[in-house]
Amino acid sequence: MIQNLQLIKNQAQLKEMGSPLKYNILKELIKAPATCQQLATLFACSKQKMHYNLTQMLSQGLLKLEDEVNNNNKEVYYRATARSYILDLAIGLDTNEKILDNRNIINSILEQEYLINLNNIAAKLIDAALKLTKGMHLLITTGKFNLPLVEKLLLEAGKRGIYTTLIYQDLEQLQARAEQYSLIAFQADYENFNQKLKEADVYLNLNSESRTVEVTDPQKIQIRNRMLEKGRKIIKEKNIRLAMMPSLLNDTLSEQAIESEVQFWRALDIDYQLLSAKTIALCRKFVNKNYVEIETKGETFQFAINNIWAECGSFGSCEFQSPIINLPGGEILIIPKPDTMQGKIVGDRAYVWGEEILHPVVEIVNNEITFFSAASNQQQLAKAIETEGKDGRKVALICLGTNDNIRGGNINNALKHKSSGFMSVYWGSNRDVGGNIAGNNEWFIQIENPRLNFI
Repeated sequence: MIQNLQLIKNQAQLKEMGSPLKYNILKELIKAPATCQQLATLFACSKQKMHYNLTQMLSQGLLKLEDEVNNNNKEVYYRATARSYILDLAIGLDTNEKILDNRNIINSILEQEYLINLNNIAAKLIDAALKLTKGMHLLITTGKFNLPLVEKLLLEAGKRGIYTTLIYQDLEQLQARAEQYSLIAFQADYENFNQKLKEADVYLNLNSESRTVEVTDPQKIQIRNRMLEKGRKIIKEKNIRLAMMPSLLNDTLSEQAIESEVQFWRALDIDYQLLSAKTIALCRKFVNKNYVEIETKGETFQFAINNIWAECGSFGSCEFQSPIINLPGGEILIIPKPDTMQGKIVGDRAYVWGEEILHPVVEIVNNEITFFSAASNQQQLAKAIETEGKDGRKVALICLGTNDNIRGGNINNALKHKSSGFMSVYWGSNRDVGGNIAGNNEWFIQIENPRLNFI
């Protein structure tokens, strides 16, 4: 399989690229595999000369032999090793007087090789998910990593006459706020946000870096909780639509990062009407059921349903409509009844402050953790529970994914719980969706392909 990109790291490779003939051969072999004779005919040179050039390029790792095409065992087919070749230089590539940074390169691969129209996806988010119209106000908070999506959203919002306000806080700023800001400055930051929130019709929180930043100062935690409560009152009083996104884009030029980003954009490129129908239909299966039993890896836990929401990635008017949408959409959110959850949760992984915890096991009595263990990072799990506050051991939500555009494999971990066949058990706060659990830290356990039984 051809890679998305290959870094040119040494002088020998660069020398090969410097030959006009070899450069044109490479461009041709990016499109499709070809034999030595086919290339010799195309470029009007002898077969011996073409064979020499192909051998040189093969030795430098710019080409590979394409075995799948060679069915008759007579002709050898050559193929480029990647769709794009990038100089491994910190200053970037200077092409036609335009500096190509990582984001330009990644966008080019997404649009040209995978035919993903980034502007169309942003337009769909504005129109079908957030349901913004001319004259409305959109407030966006973001850090560095989700700026590529924000840029597309701002462009599409501007075309439609939608007013936008952008609050930017990267990881360094968030860490400084948590660790270095005075209490006065810390509170002023939240007050400034709440003032801007009052003017918004839709608030889109793309600042997922904040999920990886821990606030440890008890006084700051009190201020944060108090100011967040004020924000909730503003949202309720002014009927502001609230949307979030837990995942982060990545500017890294690597095959893994690009594969993950392809899945990210495809997860956003959904038919919101179909996703809503599927998610609402799943909600209806849970209605009027006394207890739900979840089985995974030979262990079970069960609970009664207090409330259930459809999170479809768009705002709608059905009886299950979630008060918050969480992009990309596709899950049902279940609030368990108090004191009804019992049993053992055996997960595939957990995520706390951005860190992965493998094979977590949590025992639950009356909705609260009584015992836990993990194959890795167990200390992080312990720290999350200990610093959660009075509701730190109480389960806030059980979520089931419904988004068929999300596949397993190399994908941002925050997206996996939206994927069909995934279940996530959440700790933290569920107050934004009508619950009464107010944990300080958001973390969750993921379970792949759980077995559901209705009791």
